[in-house]
Amino acid sequence: MMTMTKILLLGFTLTTLNSAETIKDQDMDGVPDSVDQCKNTPFLDVVNQQGCSTRTLIFPEDKNNDGLDISFGYGISNNEDTLDRELQHTSKVQLIYYRDQWSYSVRTGYFQTDSENGMQDTILKIKRKFKLNDSLKLGLGLGIKLPTYDFTGNKTDYTLYSSLTYYPISSLSLFAGASHTFINDEDNIDPLQDINTFYVGSGYFFTQNFYVNIAYSYAESKFTAYQPSKSVMSTLFYKINKKWFTTLSYSHEIEDDTLNNSLNIKFGYSIW
Repeated sequence: MMTMTKILLLGFTLTTLNSAETIKDQDMDGVPDSVDQCKNTPFLDVVNQQGCSTRTLIFPEDKNNDGLDISFGYGISNNEDTLDRELQHTSKVQLIYYRDQWSYSVRTGYFQTDSENGMQDTILKIKRKFKLNDSLKLGLGLGIKLPTYDFTGNKTDYTLYSSLTYYPISSLSLFAGASHTFINDEDNIDPLQDINTFYVGSGYFFTQNFYVNIAYSYAESKFTAYQPSKSVMSTLFYKINKKWFTTLSYSHEIEDDTLNNSLNIKFGYSIW
């Protein structure tokens, strides 16, 4: 109810600037400045009658509290590890443990195409967040890709991650990131190379429980014969309740007519 009030007040303010002097609510929390004891609460925070926050939203990519999450996902995509890029169905499971500004995760899965099936590679990842100021955060990480995908020449790969997130207002995030993967697989068909990726995007919390982002990504292939892929991606995050959450991700590759879209859905549970 308080969130809806804020949205209505925002629209009212934008269309009735001439009357702004009669009703002042600088932080648009639904509490007039004359009685607001906390005049700079973030937009979409839940506030009490005094205008002070009782709950602050947390972005999915910016979880700070300690805890353990488990998630299960299903997706349809193109297999980037095969030359003919067959349609691939995947089932994934992931565990993430949060401790202070650190996160530790393990992810693995099972894939199936028209010609083969089996385990995907298993990815271990550790990430550290640094709060540069109240609006800017830096993330650094290391990933290890274990060769549980059974094919000749598959070896352990290593990835370095970096990300930067800026919050101009509490409900809006602007983010960018880059990674470099050291490919150790043996050359079987085409020569291989290390992989560089980059992404940039923006996200918005429409309510306390509903978040949407959109991003552009550039990713090199480990096969030297392939051109880098350029994609537009979007993710919807919905917090069902205090324990359950779900995400829906969609990706569309551009500038390459031979590749199709990919779609993934995930359900997660916060164990503690």
